[in-house]
Amino acid sequence: MASLDLARGLAVLFMILIHVLDFYGRPEVRDTPLGRVVQFLGSPPAAPIFVFIMGIFIVWSGRQSLASGLARAAWLFALGYLLNLARGALPMWLSLQMGLVTDEQLGGYTPLSELLIVDILQFAGLALAICVVLKHYLADPRCWMAAGVLVICASPALWDISSDWPVLNEGLQLLWGNKEQGAMFPLFPWLAFPLFGMAFGHWLRQSDNHHRFFRRTLWAGLLCMAAGTALLLVDRDLHYGYYLRSGPGGMLWLTGFVMAWLWLCHRLAEKVGSRPGLGLLLFWSRNVTSIYVLQWLVIGWGLMLVGSRQLDFTDTLVAMVVVLLLSDSATRAWLRLRRRPRHARVMKPAADASAEQT
Repeated sequence: MASLDLARGLAVLFMILIHVLDFYGRPEVRDTPLGRVVQFLGSPPAAPIFVFIMGIFIVWSGRQSLASGLARAAWLFALGYLLNLARGALPMWLSLQMGLVTDEQLGGYTPLSELLIVDILQFAGLALAICVVLKHYLADPRCWMAAGVLVICASPALWDISSDWPVLNEGLQLLWGNKEQGAMFPLFPWLAFPLFGMAFGHWLRQSDNHHRFFRRTLWAGLLCMAAGTALLLVDRDLHYGYYLRSGPGGMLWLTGFVMAWLWLCHRLAEKVGSRPGLGLLLFWSRNVTSIYVLQWLVIGWGLMLVGSRQLDFTDTLVAMVVVLLLSDSATRAWLRLRRRPRHARVMKPAADASAEQT
């Protein structure tokens, strides 16, 4: 659906902007009006949208076998650590070896800590495995909704449970760690988004009037946001915490925002039609894993050139444009390479070698 692709394409755009702001811009750039707008757009309309729509597409994946779904989940999980190595651990180690930075300038971060960061790909792998198992053995959207509510309510009781074994703690941070430990997207409470997305996707697929369905989605979203706001006013520490690990009230508000945002994207898709700008966003959406990985490689290796949080306001804006262009170009180049027949990729170097010998 164009509306879902638009929502995910916008999330790609906001994701790249917030990453550039966080890693390249000086701290004072974040406090500018534009910096605050980018921080908001890089939060509720970005990662929650990604994983909510992931839940929708799990339901829409047809007769995908349990084994293939689990294999995909394992690949995403492994890709998360491969990306940590390529975008963070390796450039940081090289920067230290080349004298571009010092241990003091890294503020306690090390190549090992960069390798072990729990980012959205690790979360996506774990969440996908759980969701495909639920889809296979418990194919009832009401159960998925109930599981999402249970995750939201139980999460605060699980947070920061640890052991005396460092290796075990690395595993526990995948489940309920905090950002100080390097857990950006712990399974609790983020698992709720794809679970709710699965139920949303099921009911959307059953609907014979998408316009009416999204209008009802808007009202349900506004109701969730109102209820979440009320809970936040009662106990902000419990019900919000912080964005990457929100309590029940915060998660309820974010879920409501996602539904309202999807309604807005549905309306925009109806109005905009097939204009060029929409086509670019649809391209990013349909190649979301590739562009996500490649934009991180551009940003991670770019830190060796510009340094961490060294750019002023104007230079940060320029960096946003440059990273967007490079990420898009790299994605298109990667897709062209993948589309080439395998035998052509193998035979061409051999043919070139024969010509050189001749």
